[in-house]
Amino acid sequence: MNDEQFFKNFDAHRWDLTIVDEEDEEQPVLQVGLVATFYLVDAYLPVRRKHVAEAFELYCKHFGDKLSWGYMGSEKITTQNFCLQTMNSCLSYIQSDGLTDSASFMWSSQQGFEHPGEYMFEALLPVEWFERIHNALSTVRFYLPIEEIKKTGTHRFENLIVDMCKILRPLHGTAGLGIQNSYELQNYQHIEYQLLDAYRGVDLTLLIANDSWRTGYTNLNWYTYMAHHWISKLGTTEELLKQLDDVRIGILPYQWGTIFRAGDWPALGKLDIDPRPELYVMVNEVLKPLRVSNIGSLHYGSISGEIRLNERTSNHWMRRFDLPKDSPKHAPSPLYRRISKEEEQRLNADKKILDGFLNHPYDDTFKF
Repeated sequence: MNDEQFFKNFDAHRWDLTIVDEEDEEQPVLQVGLVATFYLVDAYLPVRRKHVAEAFELYCKHFGDKLSWGYMGSEKITTQNFCLQTMNSCLSYIQSDGLTDSASFMWSSQQGFEHPGEYMFEALLPVEWFERIHNALSTVRFYLPIEEIKKTGTHRFENLIVDMCKILRPLHGTAGLGIQNSYELQNYQHIEYQLLDAYRGVDLTLLIANDSWRTGYTNLNWYTYMAHHWISKLGTTEELLKQLDDVRIGILPYQWGTIFRAGDWPALGKLDIDPRPELYVMVNEVLKPLRVSNIGSLHYGSISGEIRLNERTSNHWMRRFDLPKDSPKHAPSPLYRRISKEEEQRLNADKKILDGFLNHPYDDTFKF
């Protein structure tokens, strides 16, 4: 897939991926865009709070001019407009004492709690005692519109994900096409269910993590990243490259973990067209030994008979890229196989000989 194919496909489904307010059709209540989520451990420590502040500052460096409104506070929420002074206040707030206080904040390009912003950065950082007793995880999440990779290509987005992982050192997380919801997300969980069923490449991430999510990763998306002590169970980078023998799949190791990219562009995974995108399936088959055994329920119960995710359907959704039982694994395509160092050296040597012949066709060196 190239950029033209991706955007043509996305634009063809754009209005199915945008749910507007019944009272104001100019305002979405739920939309699909780029979503990146990072689940952290020990974020109550001063050094880890500093990392979250650095991640927020990095986002503001790129997209701070898009943010307009948000809040800070956990027990008592304070809403205010976003500006340079607000950003500096938030940076100080993030680095408050995590041993005695939790921290929560959200800054968005959209005013108010009812509608999601295309640009958004938020975090939920539990206090030390709560994490220890309840095995809670801290969560950092941000939104971007799909136009960001249309304007600048995917390299800037990938560099941002790599930089964020280096700063935040997540236990696990994902980035790619995802549901961007508002603060009032409970009102639209039945619509999320319908979207997730129709578009398997669209992710659902939660700000509040299940305590079992410490035992394994929960989501697989265009980008999937995990800490090095998990990835080491699968083997070395070289061994992973042999298993994922396809140049379209990126394996990006960094000091604290590894990032996997399932293709040059994200996949919608439309149910009636491509419910199991090839590269997502290949990455899934390699990573799934590290997956959590039970994701729990991603939605609350129905309030008036509408269908929402429960524990059974949440776990079924988590396994959406699994191959049917007893089916053979997808064979790597010879068109995209990786070239070994030995092959590369041999090809370079052959190229030098050919270049020498073409540049000096009458040289005695090439006489027989």
